Amino acid sequence: MMDFAASRPVDIESALGAVPFKVELSLAPLVDFWTKEMPRTHPVRGVLARMVEEELRKAPELLEPIEDLSVVARHRELIDMLMAIVFAPAFWEQEYGAAMVPFHLRSFYATPSFERMLTGEGGSLKGRFSADLETVATVRLRYACAVILRRVYGVEIDVDVPIVLTVACPETGLDRHFKVVFDPRFLDVVPVGEVPPLLDRERLLARLADPESLRALLPPDRFLFRGFTVLRAIEVTDQEVLSSLKRDLIDKESIVTSTRFCGLQEKLRTLFRRPDLRLGLAAIEGDQVLMLNSGARLEHSCIFADSTHHPRV
Repeated sequence: MMDFAASRPVDIESALGAVPFKVELSLAPLVDFWTKEMPRTHPVRGVLARMVEEELRKAPELLEPIEDLSVVARHRELIDMLMAIVFAPAFWEQEYGAAMVPFHLRSFYATPSFERMLTGEGGSLKGRFSADLETVATVRLRYACAVILRRVYGVEIDVDVPIVLTVACPETGLDRHFKVVFDPRFLDVVPVGEVPPLLDRERLLARLADPESLRALLPPDRFLFRGFTVLRAIEVTDQEVLSSLKRDLIDKESIVTSTRFCGLQEKLRTLFRRPDLRLGLAAIEGDQVLMLNSGARLEHSCIFADSTHHPRV
């Protein structure tokens, strides 16, 4: 098995720490779909399945665990065909999606939008999470355990992943926000040795919140993950910014201090996709108009100290 974390630069995954499970990057679950589940009697799908089988006979290394990602590059056209059932060709340019090394935040295949917006050096996921790294690591562990429970024990456990990934847009420099959704369809779990006994469902649910209890219940060295994980990123920029603006505007300090006021301006720039947008406020008192952030330099901690006054016409 390849150590996928061996030569990676400092990034999100490095900060999270090593995944506790053994993993093998493999296309075998995807190949199985094409060779075993694709209906041979269908006039179109059957022809495609036979074409894929014929091409796979010429590339036997794709049926083995992939330790060197250059294998993917050498068989790019065939992998494009295999991945057509994962990422719909009609949405290829628009969708933010990637095939990831199991439980690693590193892609080996991605749509153009994902590569442009969310991929860093060496295929590593770039950006920052809405939750702290400890929470993200715990969610990853719970997600892995949920896959084990489903594949090995036939127990369905829902794991919500309320994590938003924020990344700077390469064109505007403004933040874009994405909800991350993981799909384990092409991920198999292989027990190593005897399968550990499972607790009853009530006691099982009680342990899901505690990482150490999960490790004791499902020891990481007793399971191997083989295949790949599909990550889909759903843009939620507008929802995130509007929610944040509502929270800010409830607080009167949001328009009093220059720092908070500039924060509002930055969020509006993100919402309207306008990096040069300038937020200004005007208040009328008698025959005077108070202008905030309308060409005046913000140099003081209180924004009213940087305001300008104009007579009403």
